[in-house]
Amino acid sequence: MKNPTISVIMPVYNGERFLEETINSILNQTFKNFELIIVNDDSQDDTLKIIKKYRDERIVLINNQKNLGVTNSINIGLKIAKGKYIASCNSDDISHPKRIEVEFNYLEKHTDIFLVGTSAVFIDESGKEIRRFRKYDDYKLLAWRLRKSCSIIYPSIMFRNQGFFFDKDFGGATDYNFYYTLLLNGKRLTNLPYFLVKYRVHSGNMTVYNHKKQGELAKKVVENFKKLPDIGNLRKAYYLSKIFFHYLKTIREKKIIIF
Repeated sequence: MKNPTISVIMPVYNGERFLEETINSILNQTFKNFELIIVNDDSQDDTLKIIKKYRDERIVLINNQKNLGVTNSINIGLKIAKGKYIASCNSDDISHPKRIEVEFNYLEKHTDIFLVGTSAVFIDESGKEIRRFRKYDDYKLLAWRLRKSCSIIYPSIMFRNQGFFFDKDFGGATDYNFYYTLLLNGKRLTNLPYFLVKYRVHSGNMTVYNHKKQGELAKKVVENFKKLPDIGNLRKAYYLSKIFFHYLKTIREKKIIIF
């Protein structure tokens, strides 16, 4: 596709088990004007074979000749992305058919917002729901909450293609550090309350098999956040009250845009 509005970037390494379901969830989006950049990071299983089965002009295949890691693979995709917006996608998660449409419309309407994520349903290997995470949909509250924990779900994000890249030194916490970098550059980030992604938790997840290392890197990002200006005790108290009411709303609310 010559002039895609959105570039979806999907790094994959040995992802044969869930890859077809993930690719289909992107190709079947209601929003059609996108390119799907799949960066195969020297997979040793049938990943490449699965990708090559597709005959869709929107797919751009990058085949790394050696394993470069997920962050480098994402950056390779970013370097060639043609879209006005970038959408992220892991090779084992599932996007709601309206995900790209909803995020695109939001960013088109809210020109002051640089990046938007969504709420998500966490599923197990068989696709069974484990729990839900309804994320903070207030950019000021989110900017403060990010000082303590990563409150944006990476495979749900869409952001403006303005030359930002991910730092490979932060490994599994590279997304968290990316959000810090954006805030440091004066960008506004927010979430939508809609559950537009199914986030799969399984033994192959970096968050599972390398939990200790990722935790150490996340703490390093938290230390970086401390470099940002303090917001004062009064505003902290205000945000804590908003988080409390957010929690109450979450446990009482009915389903909104769910699979």
